[in-house]
Amino acid sequence: MIKQAVILAGGKGTRLDKLTGQTPKPLIPIGGKAIMEHQLELLKENGMEKVLLTVGHLKEKIKELIGDGSQYGLEVSYFVEDRPLGSAGAFPLLKDRLHEHFFVLYGDVMMAVDLNRIACFHQHKGASATLVVHPNDHPHDSDLVECDTNSLIKAFHPKPHEKNKFYKNLVNAGLYLFNKKLVDFIPLRKSSDFGKNIFPSLAATQKLYAYNTSEYLKDMGTPERLQKVTEDYLSGKIARRKLTNKQKVIFLDRDGVLNEDRHLIRKTEDLVLYNFTSKAIKKINNSDFLVIVVTNQSVAARNLCTIEQLEEIHKKLDTELGKDGAKLDALYYCPYHPDKGYPEENPKYKKEHPWRKPNPGMLLEASNRFNIDLEKSFMIGDRESDIQAGKNAGTQTVGVMTGHGLKNSTTEPHYTFENVLEAVDFILKEPYQNFAHSLKEEIEKSSKSPYIVIIGGNAGSGKSNCSHYLKNYLEKHQLTSIIISLDHWRLPAKDRNSAKDVFEQYQLVKIEEDLNRLLNNKEIQLSGYFKHPDRKTKNINYSLTEKKVIIIEGIVALNLTFAARQADKRVFMDIDKKTYSKRFKSLYTRKGLDIKEIEALLEKRMQDEFELIRKAGDLAQCIIL
Repeated sequence: MIKQAVILAGGKGTRLDKLTGQTPKPLIPIGGKAIMEHQLELLKENGMEKVLLTVGHLKEKIKELIGDGSQYGLEVSYFVEDRPLGSAGAFPLLKDRLHEHFFVLYGDVMMAVDLNRIACFHQHKGASATLVVHPNDHPHDSDLVECDTNSLIKAFHPKPHEKNKFYKNLVNAGLYLFNKKLVDFIPLRKSSDFGKNIFPSLAATQKLYAYNTSEYLKDMGTPERLQKVTEDYLSGKIARRKLTNKQKVIFLDRDGVLNEDRHLIRKTEDLVLYNFTSKAIKKINNSDFLVIVVTNQSVAARNLCTIEQLEEIHKKLDTELGKDGAKLDALYYCPYHPDKGYPEENPKYKKEHPWRKPNPGMLLEASNRFNIDLEKSFMIGDRESDIQAGKNAGTQTVGVMTGHGLKNSTTEPHYTFENVLEAVDFILKEPYQNFAHSLKEEIEKSSKSPYIVIIGGNAGSGKSNCSHYLKNYLEKHQLTSIIISLDHWRLPAKDRNSAKDVFEQYQLVKIEEDLNRLLNNKEIQLSGYFKHPDRKTKNINYSLTEKKVIIIEGIVALNLTFAARQADKRVFMDIDKKTYSKRFKSLYTRKGLDIKEIEALLEKRMQDEFELIRKAGDLAQCIIL
């Protein structure tokens, strides 16, 4: 177990002079406590016993506050630099005071990390040095680290970077774990810097490893960063990001979700991000969720590109996102494909593999690494394999209509949105949370069982998404629920042409009969219905076994006699004409209609459906915009 740490606290911090005056950077307060005190508490929590501080500028103020370290449960000693020696220059002079393995921290970096995880990684790799790295939101003007798939560092790429070249977004985070032998490579009594001098010179000969973490490490070298760190501390984000705490993740498929699905992308120029992708990922970056890509990439098994070329494609993904200030916390890909026997295939990757979706292997691997709470996490995808992988892993699932658009799928996601940006907005904003909470309280006070909720509204108003959110919320509070979608009683498209209005498109009499049969504990069996013609249908069975809440959702739901007689809560989902038109056009474009056909159908729907259903809002006790 590592027992010693060195904190580099000799810098002047000139960029913060106007804010801090005669306060050394390590003593800048965050939440009423000096950053160095936060660091010392972290070291004590992780089993450190001895801490060596290298000091210079304003050293007496540091000594006055920290003293011998006994107030922190640590033994603190000092090394005074009589002249600036850079981040590395003092270590040859400290060699006799160093343990065989020791951590090195920069005194202006706020961090909340699991040091024991780093120590295990370091020991497992047999590393000369372990550098903690992470992606950041400005890789284009950062010094970058390049490592292989085993985390061995191969090169360092100082800024400015070569134009028209792609880089993995990995940045030195300012926390190291060293073997004492590394000190022998640092010149004696000369100013030197780990990042600029020592590490680049040792990458080819020594075992330098990169420990990539999503935990919080941020330097406070500028007023803007200091403000951001303060905000993150006060919000609790810094503590929550520590991997001893369960993490929430938004898992993303790649092709068709983040970038155009150009079928088996095999070269960097084929990767074209949607114009909303960076915005969506940046929103996740600013939240309490991590963002992790999990993607099937059979191009390697098909021998359409090499692993190196696939890595280059992912470097482009990192680079393009980084230009917009967005970053991925991790990316997993599966190069395997089970279908064998093709002359051009790469036999190395032609086999079954637990990472290949719909298997949950990539999500479970990430869960082990990042200590993920899968039940509070989401999988966003455009294919059935994405949705099934999420369900197999135990996440909530979100389908998007970009890319493959869930064609030929029999697996329904919990939620469906037009694209990843809409999906992310829904996850982060939780627009139905207040409604769900108030309804839960009403149900708990009611003696009625089952409690019946009717949700009506025009197509595209969010009835299905609201119903699934409500079900998930209620079941977290031990209120078992069932969702009944009235679309399963809708007539097939070929039988709807003669319908005068929206009500004649539904088997209204059968709906009433079946719902009453359900209340009498009879099971209902139906053939399924999907909005997209390329999505397969499957039989649907409804039964009320031990269900405390029934949620009935559909366009005509509020117009049913059943709703008037049996409903305990009637809800109307409102939608304005502009949004309705936009979603209508998107849906029928996916169905293959041309623009003239869509416009004509939209005009008809406005007359015989939109306004009729909007009047049903008068029957509701609650309207959700």
